[in-house]
Amino acid sequence: MKNMKLFFMSTVLAVLFLGSAQAQNVLIVQDEMPQMEVLIKFLEEEGKLKITTVDQDHLPKDFSNFDAVIGFVHGKLFEPTELAIIDYTKNGGKFIALHHTISSGKSNNKYFFGFLGIQLDHAEFSKHPVEPGGGYGWFHDGKNGISQEIVNLHPHHFITTNKVKWGKNVLYTPSDFPSVQGKHPAITLKKTEAYLNHKYTDGREKTVLCGFKYYDIRTNALFMQDRAAWYKKHEKGLIFYFQPGETPDDYANKNISQMILNAVIWDGRL
Repeated sequence: MKNMKLFFMSTVLAVLFLGSAQAQNVLIVQDEMPQMEVLIKFLEEEGKLKITTVDQDHLPKDFSNFDAVIGFVHGKLFEPTELAIIDYTKNGGKFIALHHTISSGKSNNKYFFGFLGIQLDHAEFSKHPVEPGGGYGWFHDGKNGISQEIVNLHPHHFITTNKVKWGKNVLYTPSDFPSVQGKHPAITLKKTEAYLNHKYTDGREKTVLCGFKYYDIRTNALFMQDRAAWYKKHEKGLIFYFQPGETPDDYANKNISQMILNAVIWDGRL
């Protein structure tokens, strides 16, 4: 009888806790919806998140009510958006930059790349082939896209492990020279876009989660760079970056979307 009472009380407490728990509130600032529609559906259905989606002309006056802000901006990043993101993050917010939020279109922004700890050399030539370690470049081969492997370099972290299913191991040499080639689990994206030679300007401040492996058929160059996913502290807040996202197919891969969800819900503890 005593055990039954304890079971009943614990059940009631669990129901009350679940009933009082509130969905995390996430703001997405975007200028391309097809990719975001796929990601939003996943975040709402799998993560039970409350999503607010805006473009840069309709930013809320205050970001502080959001548990995380996701940026998916292909074109120009307006200065009011730039400053709002930086202010939100330094005051304890969680900013998650996706794909082309770090690209040549932001190269003229005053504060954004310093905030991220990123440098894109010779961004004006980015549509041309580049060599590993050279200027910034991108390539998606028109409608066909390119094949790229996202490589798990932090296999015990919550973001790369919680409900994420990795594929076969690939040979990969981390770009943190000198490093030794090893076998690491990977996810293959078959119709995506490669971003090449993102350069870190903040030393060891970033925690690298994933690298990418990409063979450029234009130059026969093999890129293995620890740039596909990372995070860093910024004053009281956190910045995350996930490179995939050129097409809706990237986010239709539930493992990619799950890592983004994990970044939203992660409590900051390893």
